[in-house]
Amino acid sequence: MLPSALGVAIFLLPIVWDGKLTIGIDIITRWVKALMGEHGVEVVVLIMVLTSIVTFLATVLKVRRIRDSEWFGSLFNVPMTWFLIRLAGTVFGLMYLYQVGPELLSSEKIGGAVYKDIAVNVVAVYVSACLLMPLLTEFGFMEFVGTLARPLFRRVFRLPGRAAIDATASFVGASSIGLLITIGQYERKFYTAREATVIAANFSVVSIPFSLVVANVSGIGHLFVPWYAFVVLTCIAAAMITPRLPPLSRKANEYIDGSLPADWDQEDASGTLFTEAWNKAIARACESPGLLEYLVTGTRNLMFFLFSVVAAAMALATIATLLTFHTPVFEWLSYPFIAVLELAQFPDAATAAPGLFAGFMDQYMPAVVASNIESQRTSFVLAGLSVCQLVFMSEVGVIILRSRLPLGIRDLLVIFLLRTLIAVPILIVGANLLAVT
Repeated sequence: MLPSALGVAIFLLPIVWDGKLTIGIDIITRWVKALMGEHGVEVVVLIMVLTSIVTFLATVLKVRRIRDSEWFGSLFNVPMTWFLIRLAGTVFGLMYLYQVGPELLSSEKIGGAVYKDIAVNVVAVYVSACLLMPLLTEFGFMEFVGTLARPLFRRVFRLPGRAAIDATASFVGASSIGLLITIGQYERKFYTAREATVIAANFSVVSIPFSLVVANVSGIGHLFVPWYAFVVLTCIAAAMITPRLPPLSRKANEYIDGSLPADWDQEDASGTLFTEAWNKAIARACESPGLLEYLVTGTRNLMFFLFSVVAAAMALATIATLLTFHTPVFEWLSYPFIAVLELAQFPDAATAAPGLFAGFMDQYMPAVVASNIESQRTSFVLAGLSVCQLVFMSEVGVIILRSRLPLGIRDLLVIFLLRTLIAVPILIVGANLLAVT
């Protein structure tokens, strides 16, 4: 009970800190950022340089000591495409750090936004969450809450009750935190392939603190409460619809090793639901890790994110920023949606339409597009998409592709488009009801 209670206090319990409502993991993340101080960008670039060097040794020079290692081989022995993406992220970071190369990439508008604002925060979250996440997942709390939430999640989402923890952790913390839980549970055979992919694509939601930032950047901060109510409604609708459509509906309902689902989530008719939840939590606690195993688990999770995700994620975030604001690519893709927005009588439809697709590269892009639009109704929709689309390549997409979840780039694109098609009409209704201009 003590480790579980500590995990709940860190990841799920809202507290007031410096006059603001937050959670423990956010405070710890700020502490980690404070430890890095003014050297945050240097730390990020050092991680990426080490990633590229070791990946080069394993992938290009084929050093057997790295390739034959079960753990290091999985981190660094990657396809050439992934090596080039990691290398690109490292080069972009070095350009910004040393202010060399094209001015556009070394500027504060591109390099600063990606490496100072995004990368430092991402690394701080990874360090904090990976080392502390086992408190929430390894000592029985997931079994307890999962059993209690089973009736709701089964009927509404066709998922096991323990998915409630994934949703809650990302809901109040960060999408990567919920995704980390999902991947770990899939690899340990608590989720089938279908369950894990559905949860990863629908419940790795953007956190409340980030949602508030999105609303303020988009110019609708004064509408946050009703706007967020429509965001929650939209996410629930998408989570109910997308699992019933391809590609998620076609994922195998089997565990990672091909075995059929176990019966841990089946109802126990011998007692109350609470009694069943308590018994399953106690049974899991009896198998909980010791201190050494706990540290090993947290360290392995941290190494996966730092060395397998950061460089690739920053490369894609940089490319996303360039494509959104310095090329017409998303403008071309958005032409069919301009007519939809104009039909709904939305001002600045041509300016807003690229934001509908820019979110695939980075979740922040629709909000940034909205910041340049005067219409509150249009900003309402774009801000909602920043939160509701979920599948963005600069973080969630890279994590999924580098994990063992059976989702490819094509799957992620289709899911992104489905969620966009579901979200836009609901957000348009909300904008017409609540936004004044």
